Amino acid sequence: MSTQDGADIAVYTHGDPDAPVTVLLCHGWTMAAHHWRPHIDALTRPRQGFPAVRAVSYDQRGHGCSTRGSAVLDMPLLGRDLARVLDAVTRDGAPVILLGHSMGGMAVQQLAAREPGLFGTRVAGVGLISTCLSEVTGGATVSYNRRDTTALRRLGWAQQRIAGGLLRSPRSARTVHRLLTGPLSHPSTAPLWRAVFGSGPHTDTVRESARAFRDIPVMAIAEFYAALTTHDCAGRLGALGRLPTRVLVGALDRVTPPAQARRLAADIPGAVLQTVPGQGHDLPYERPVLVVETVHALLREMPRHLSSGDFSLSGPAAR
Repeated sequence: MSTQDGADIAVYTHGDPDAPVTVLLCHGWTMAAHHWRPHIDALTRPRQGFPAVRAVSYDQRGHGCSTRGSAVLDMPLLGRDLARVLDAVTRDGAPVILLGHSMGGMAVQQLAAREPGLFGTRVAGVGLISTCLSEVTGGATVSYNRRDTTALRRLGWAQQRIAGGLLRSPRSARTVHRLLTGPLSHPSTAPLWRAVFGSGPHTDTVRESARAFRDIPVMAIAEFYAALTTHDCAGRLGALGRLPTRVLVGALDRVTPPAQARRLAADIPGAVLQTVPGQGHDLPYERPVLVVETVHALLREMPRHLSSGDFSLSGPAAR
């Protein structure tokens, strides 16, 4: 799929094309579509009481097999990319669940802020995992009281200065890149990695995240980081109150910590918040079963919200 600015977005479809529901999966910063493979394998198989769904994943621009394009990179652009993918892969009248991790969750928010009419009609459920409403803290612990407004502004200003410095200095960007990933055999031993991602579970997913980080050009990482620091959908997500929305966060997440997840859930009428003990920012890859269960929870809640009223968990697909 090509965009107006010349980016080629790699899109992958899985499962029965006639399945009653499509789940569209949006990956996070420095990750790729293939990291959703365990979730896709589980979702495209029928389970007692639930249909097998059709799953769609895609590589965000500049990640995986997708090219960067020529547009100025910002978060609304990623929301527009998601809109194009949604238009390209969904069928008329077939409900869609959007599932986004980290930067992917921000893309979902940008789409909801830009095209609210899609939500509660074509989009029938949303899962936002390890993501935030605004102010990507990148390791800083911030509370969200009114008196913290000045501190938040200063933090955002500092992050944008850091991002601008990395963009101006490829050498500095490469140094930070190496310090963050550390030794690939044990990336979580790198002090900067621990400062940003916390001391969560030490499993193969940590090494996979470090490899993914090294697979993306250093300056592309810096450019995306600069874009992330400008994300702000506060007060613009009312459309998500029309449909089942679930917010998940790891209790040890330092990139998008639980305080930010609480703020995000509070901004969405009726959103359900789940904090997962012992998990960090890699929550969806550490706990794929939990993500699949979240999709099934959204499936249970969808019939009450769909305006068409023609979706059912019963029938040939639910066996």
